[in-house]
Amino acid sequence: MNDKQLYEITSSDGNNLAITMLPDHCVYQGHFPGNPITPGVMTLKMIRECVESMENRSLRYAAIKNCRFAAVIRPNDKLRLTTELQHDNGSVFVKAALTGARDPDDIRLQLDAELQ
Repeated sequence: MNDKQLYEITSSDGNNLAITMLPDHCVYQGHFPGNPITPGVMTLKMIRECVESMENRSLRYAAIKNCRFAAVIRPNDKLRLTTELQHDNGSVFVKAALTGARDPDDIRLQLDAELQ
C-alpha cells in the first residue's frame, strides 16, 4: 500500500472544512478500476480524522446512530464537511454532512455519531 493521502483540506472555517479527494490513493485501484469511488469506510475515517483535527486529540467511533450515504464520492470531488459537535463526559457527539463544495443540496453523506 502506498502512503499517498486520500484527501486534502483546502480551507477551514471552524467546523466547516473544504475538502478535495485526491485521485492517487491506492484505494481507488481496487474500488473500482475504471470507475473509482471512495469506500464508505474511508469516508467515515476521513470524517473522524477531521474531527480529531478540530479536537486536537485521537478519537474512535463509539457509536454510529445514523449514517446515510446519499451519493458516491469520487476522486477529485470537491466537498464541504459541515459538523456540529457536542461534548459530554469525554465523548464528542458529531452531526456531520458532506455536500458538494458549491451546492449544499448535493448531499453525499449524513452522519450522527459518538466519538471517544
